[in-house]
Amino acid sequence: MIRTLVVYSSKYGSTRDAAKIIALINGPAMYCSVDEFKPEYKEFENIIIGSPLLQEKLEPSIIEFVGNNRDWLKEKPISLFCTCLNKNGGLDQLRSLEKSMEIKTVSMKAIGGRLIIDQLDETDLELIKNFLDHVNLPFEDMDFYNEEEIIQYSMKLKYLAEKIIVPLDHDKLKIAIDEFLSSHNTCTLATCHLDNVRSTPIEYNYYNGFLYLLTEGGEKFSNLLLNKNVSVSVYEDYNGMNNLKGMQITGQASFIEDDEEFNNVLKFKGLNVEFIKSMPIKMNIVRIVPDKIEFLNSQFKNNGYSAKQIYNY
Repeated sequence: MIRTLVVYSSKYGSTRDAAKIIALINGPAMYCSVDEFKPEYKEFENIIIGSPLLQEKLEPSIIEFVGNNRDWLKEKPISLFCTCLNKNGGLDQLRSLEKSMEIKTVSMKAIGGRLIIDQLDETDLELIKNFLDHVNLPFEDMDFYNEEEIIQYSMKLKYLAEKIIVPLDHDKLKIAIDEFLSSHNTCTLATCHLDNVRSTPIEYNYYNGFLYLLTEGGEKFSNLLLNKNVSVSVYEDYNGMNNLKGMQITGQASFIEDDEEFNNVLKFKGLNVEFIKSMPIKMNIVRIVPDKIEFLNSQFKNNGYSAKQIYNY
C-alpha cells in the first residue's frame, strides 16, 4: 500500500490540525512536525509538506527542512500546502519554495487559517498589527479555517496518490476481480441518504459483470429510492497483515423488474422462477453496476505489484 508522510510546522495549531486530517484520510500515513521527523520516514512513498504563512512568509523551519532533504524529496511525489489568511499570497510562497528548492510538486493548496489575537506572542503581536495596518485590515480575530475544505483537499491528495500504485496488468486485474467475486457470495451493502445510513449483510451473485441481490425489501430501500450510489464490501476473514484479501466496490444500484433479466438471475441462483413469483411476499432484485473496484490483495505485493489495485470501469 502507498504510505503517506505529512510533515508540517505549526506555531498556533491550524497547520497541525490540517496535517492530522490529511493523514487520517490518506492512511496508511504518519504526520509529524519537522522536529519529530525520523530518517525511516524517507521510505514513505508519498510526501505532503505543510506550513503556516506568517507575515506573508512560510515558516523558516519548513524551508530549512526541504533544503536539507532535497536529495531524497526530489525522487518522491510532493504536495505542498499552507494555512493562511491571504490565499493568493500563500500560493505565491508555495510556488517560490518549489522553484527555489528545485522540487517537482504534484499539488499545491493554500488553506484558510486563523488569527486569534489573544494567542499571539509579543513579537508576532506587534508584527501582525503593523502588517494589518499596512494592508488596511482591522486588528481583530479572523477565522478562515474550514474543515470541509481540508477534507475535500485530502480526498484530492488521495486520488493523486493512487497514480503512483505499481499496477497489475488491466486484463489480469479484471480476471482476479472476477475470480474473487465469483468465489464469494456474501457482501456488506452500504446505502445512505442525508443522515440515514444503513449497512446490510446480504447474499449476492456475480453474474455478467454485475452484482445481483435478491431481497424482500427493508430499510435499505428508503436510501436506495433516493440515492442510487452505493458501496459494497466483499472480504475474507483477517488472519494476518501478510494475507489480506478484500474488496470495496463503488457503484450504482437499480431495481430489476419482472422481466427476462429477473428470470435469468433467478435461474442463475438455481431458484424456481414460478415458485419465487408465487410467494405471498414480493421479492425484489437489486442490480449493482460497479464504477470502481479497490482490491486489496497481499498476493499482488508478493508478485511485485502494489497490494492495493484499482479498477475503473
